[in-house]
Amino acid sequence: MQADPLDHLARLNQPNAQAPRIAVVTIGSDIEIARRVRGDLDRAFGDIIHTEGAFWRYERTCWRPIPDSELRCAVHTYDGAEFMTPAGEPSNVKLSKSRVDSVLNEMGAMMAEQDFFAHAPIGINCASGFIRFTADGMPVLEPHHQDHRCRHTLPGRWLPGAEAHPTAGSLLARLLDGVFKGDPDATQKVDLLAEVAGSAALGYGTRLRQPRAIILKGETAENGKSQILDLIRSLLPASAISSVTAGRMGDERHIVGLVGKLLNASDELSSSTAIASDTFKAIVTGEPVQGRDVYKSRVEFRPVAQHLFATNTLPVFQGGMDRGVQRRLQVVSFNRVIPPEERVEAIGRRIGEEEPDLLLAWAVAGAARLIRNKGFTLPPSSRVTMNDWLFGADPVLAWLSEQVEVRPLLGHGPRVATRHAFERFHEWAIAEGFSDRTLPSINGFVQRITANATGIEYRRTGEGRFFFGMALTGYGHVASMSRQ
Repeated sequence: MQADPLDHLARLNQPNAQAPRIAVVTIGSDIEIARRVRGDLDRAFGDIIHTEGAFWRYERTCWRPIPDSELRCAVHTYDGAEFMTPAGEPSNVKLSKSRVDSVLNEMGAMMAEQDFFAHAPIGINCASGFIRFTADGMPVLEPHHQDHRCRHTLPGRWLPGAEAHPTAGSLLARLLDGVFKGDPDATQKVDLLAEVAGSAALGYGTRLRQPRAIILKGETAENGKSQILDLIRSLLPASAISSVTAGRMGDERHIVGLVGKLLNASDELSSSTAIASDTFKAIVTGEPVQGRDVYKSRVEFRPVAQHLFATNTLPVFQGGMDRGVQRRLQVVSFNRVIPPEERVEAIGRRIGEEEPDLLLAWAVAGAARLIRNKGFTLPPSSRVTMNDWLFGADPVLAWLSEQVEVRPLLGHGPRVATRHAFERFHEWAIAEGFSDRTLPSINGFVQRITANATGIEYRRTGEGRFFFGMALTGYGHVASMSRQ
């Protein structure tokens, strides 16, 4: 007979409990036991699925991973189970660690639904229900249901008609008004932060037409960026948040921490560590990546987290900041030092604890605007800060901006030998203070030019290798660089 794993565990925890009844199986194989355990779990918890390296069950408001210890105890039920050998002799199942691992592995194959969470509807799962959004961004509240395929429940409560604008006198209003006070695009910055919060709550970051990592940049202390980071963290339960720095995204041992997370937030974005461009782009856009916990099998998954970083100094990227990297970054500048008399200790966390409903309503309004506009608000100051970063982090982009003119390829048009262009670039970069160690080789230089300079073509001819459509403007000899 089959034993219920929950009853079995409960009896073991009771004093003077009677020994559990011995299970009976047919052949005692790992696959048979996996089928039996699957049936036990289905009866105890309802639907069970396996995806992204874990078993999941629905608990009241969301799907949660089943603890490994609980799964192993469910398999333990069949240790000693009776069966008959092919020779007709009675025998008993003897489970070891490797056999338990084998049973769970086979059970995972039986319950596999690889894209289960990828097909979740767009919405925010909060304490009062599931907030679904129409195509034009209108929020509608529904009761919780397992078909929403949510893995987290936000602590705030929301009802239709909730006031989206932070009420005067609230901690939320005090924080948002204070950090951007005096900035000409303060309203747009606040709108952007609400959209970032909404994106995280929705798990929408990788569904945008142009997914972006948001970087909070402020060179001075006490400018509020850390409080904004804490504010958006406090919107979500701890289970929905990871803290993987951009510099560690090339390490599969770290990126596995992104599985199932809605927000990846870190106050570390060191300029001393170059970021792996290709991996960074894949993670921000939600392309399949692989990660692995120590001593566990590698897991392939699609990240869904909205990425949010705070920094004093903007970093560099391995291989430069090509257009793919540029499209996936948006900077918010924090320019004001908050006066001591305006500061509230731990205000970001306090808002989540004391004003969770107001914080959620603000994020819902941001989510609605994000869905309607199909992208983040772009404050004018973000464009300026981003351009400054691009030119400071990538000498090739800076050289193109300051020393090159792109001329249409009409008629013969100008051309520059790639070797000559590289030598002029190298001289300029050293004179501008860039370290020789950070400068690309000639092949890397050519790749960055072709990736970033629209209107310039790289060609091999019988005379050598040339950039067509390029004129060097900073050396007083543009004519000599033209096609001869």
